[in-house]
Amino acid sequence: MKNFISHFTVFVFLLLLISCNTEVLDETNSLLTSENSKTTKTKAKAGYDDWGFNFKAHNFKSYIINAMLGDPTFEGMPHYRQPGLVYHGEGQVFWNELIKDFPYFDQIMPPGLLDCKMEMKWNDALLNSEGVYPPTWNDTGAWIMFKYKMNTESEKWNHIRKFVCISEGDELIDGIWYNSDGQEIGMESYYWGDSLIIKQVINTGDNPWVPNAMPPDYLCPNWVGFGNI
Repeated sequence: MKNFISHFTVFVFLLLLISCNTEVLDETNSLLTSENSKTTKTKAKAGYDDWGFNFKAHNFKSYIINAMLGDPTFEGMPHYRQPGLVYHGEGQVFWNELIKDFPYFDQIMPPGLLDCKMEMKWNDALLNSEGVYPPTWNDTGAWIMFKYKMNTESEKWNHIRKFVCISEGDELIDGIWYNSDGQEIGMESYYWGDSLIIKQVINTGDNPWVPNAMPPDYLCPNWVGFGNI
């Protein structure tokens, strides 16, 4: 996802959840913005791949960490789609080996989200069926939805977030987006502030990542939804 991680992760995460470390976020954005001019070499296949992506269906289902390991955003980085490097719930031993091989990875996502699962749905304007991102999302009709689910002994919560792209004439004022008619159309995104607008946020359970890394509940007052996840 462009401009968190140049494109997404989903996107990300997506993507996703390191806003408290602005130095790392700036470095990551800079690196991935440079990747934006490249054409991804990801070969989309029918069905879900090892990391949980189904580009043909515009869908992802797996752990957050697998999105970080397999999203085309990260193409060119050492950890990207390494054969067999997929998390299946092994726990801390997997994380320790990952950090041993790729010491920078704890700057991409925090270990506290290792067992958090995520679903994503998006349209072709955001990431096409070949797994290729467009040069920009603005004025394209791009949208994406995230659902995070944590179900461990110590944490049980869900977090849903829905985004649409910024359109010409949209204006950001004190964290809220307005269209050219002055109507409120969404909330500012932590990660894609110049590309995507938050339309809805739903939190259930006791989520310790709200509000520092994940936004609180929100529903745009002037919006027709685009689906469920």
